[in-house]
Amino acid sequence: MSTAHNREKENKKKLQQFLGDLALLGSLQGFQYFQPWLRGKEELLLTVVNEDVGWRSPRFPGSVASSLSSSSSGGCSVNGGVLGSEERALLLSSRISEGYLLPASPSDHELAVPEVNCTLFLLAGYAKYGRPYAWIRSNHERLVNIGGADSLVRDTPMKLKSLADWSTQGTQVWEVVSELVTLCTSPPPLNPFSLDMRFVQSLPQAQRLLASGALVNFLERIVVNGNPQEAYHSRVVEDLDRLHRFHVQSLWDVQRSRAEGQADRAGEDQLGQP
Repeated sequence: MSTAHNREKENKKKLQQFLGDLALLGSLQGFQYFQPWLRGKEELLLTVVNEDVGWRSPRFPGSVASSLSSSSSGGCSVNGGVLGSEERALLLSSRISEGYLLPASPSDHELAVPEVNCTLFLLAGYAKYGRPYAWIRSNHERLVNIGGADSLVRDTPMKLKSLADWSTQGTQVWEVVSELVTLCTSPPPLNPFSLDMRFVQSLPQAQRLLASGALVNFLERIVVNGNPQEAYHSRVVEDLDRLHRFHVQSLWDVQRSRAEGQADRAGEDQLGQP
């Protein structure tokens, strides 16, 4: 078996793992600075907060079909201003070296619109490219200061460090999310994965149990498989500990409610007997 064949097989395996984690992320809700929305098996829309002004996670996916123009929402920028030329160079990949790596649908046809004070990104792992890429789906001008006439430029993938490491060491989904949140949200949060516990607590009892369990699973992956040298790693560990306790309490609440319901039904049955 040739080395090239082995490499291709390994790349396919890496991409499938990435898409699996992408699907897991798309099922989650309750983050403070971003909201994922899975769209198909290869795409995830990520709504990221522009400015941290006590933003709360929406009850529904942060990106919803709307007739509103995405240009109406506030722009995302570093330190609240337009990015400089060097920063813009970091955001867009070189079209000369990589060609036009277009997403499945151009940004001009995007139906999903971010919430107010948010920017929309597309994170995808298309089989035809053999690796993941990220595209800006709203606020292009404020992020990269490009003209709107050339749609191919607008659909050029972002040049992210987390994705640049794909060929050498692979990329974890949360690494991309962390980089996008740090880039977009002002001021950059100490923990990109901070939870909006008020939202999680507001969910119906059974949904609260499922949501907290799914979040525990995701944060555990970051703690176990992530880089402990990342500044946010210790904060994720702290959040995970609190979330574990909350999840156990939610489980007890569900079990208690079921037991009380069974007791009530048993009492009604006894009263109904002659």
